[in-house]
Order: sequence, then structure tokens, then C-alpha cells
Amino acid sequence: ARELELLTCGEADVDLAMLKRHTSYGASITGGENAPHIRIFWQVLQDFEPDDRRAFLTFAWGRNRLPLTDADWAVQAEMKIHTLETPRPNDHLPASHTCFFSLEWPKYTNKAAAHAKLLYAIRECRAIDMDNTAEGRANRDNASAFS
Repeated sequence: ARELELLTCGEADVDLAMLKRHTSYGASITGGENAPHIRIFWQVLQDFEPDDRRAFLTFAWGRNRLPLTDADWAVQAEMKIHTLETPRPNDHLPASHTCFFSLEWPKYTNKAAAHAKLLYAIRECRAIDMDNTAEGRANRDNASAFS
């Protein structure tokens, strides 16, 4: 059963080394993964419990597991991190675009602020699309009238 789950769903815990290999950084991020706020990002993910790392994937990608191997990644599935420019970065939440596996990450100046804001975002921002809004439900109900 474990082998079947692994082959069909991937590893339950997030392989951060693999995720790093499949991450690109926006042009405004000087130093890529060595930029101070990006180093904080990876440290925060490393400190998370496995459930929170999976919740991060859902927040950023709409999925809770990575592909099983490097060869299983599609080029377009690479995570993209962009800097969310804001005058007071420690006061802002990160933003994501699940369709594009894209994360807008503020230039947090400390790990505590980054940890708190990302944890809040992944635990409180459950909707990854418009399905669970009044407009989304109305569209679904209208579409079912034509079925």
C-alpha cells in the first residue's frame, strides 16, 4: 500500500532540496536563493512541521505533494518566487498564484515575522479559486441548470 501511495501521490513530506532545485527567482531578486529574504523563506519552510509544508504547497500550487522524482517535474511546474515590494514588509502577508506556482514574498527582515505571516497565510487562505465565493456558487448553480 505504501509503495502504491508513493508512486501515485508522491512523498508525504515535502523534499525541500528537490523544491529548491525546481525554484526560480524573479529578476528583481539579486542573489537568487542567497538574497536575505529568500534565505529566510527557506529557513521558515525548513522549520515548519510536515503538515505545514504540505499546506504551503497547497497555498502556492494547489497541490499538497511534489512530484516523486526530478524527472517527473514539468518545466512549467517550477516554483517561481518574486519579491512583493512594500514599504513595511514585516506587516504584509505573502501572496500566491496557484495556477502558475508563483509566490510573492515580502522582503521580511526577520525569521519570526516571516514565519508568523506565512503560517497565517497557509492556514487561513484555504480557497485556491473562485469556487467557494458567492459568485462562484452562482456560476456553478447556473451551469447546472443547463445540464
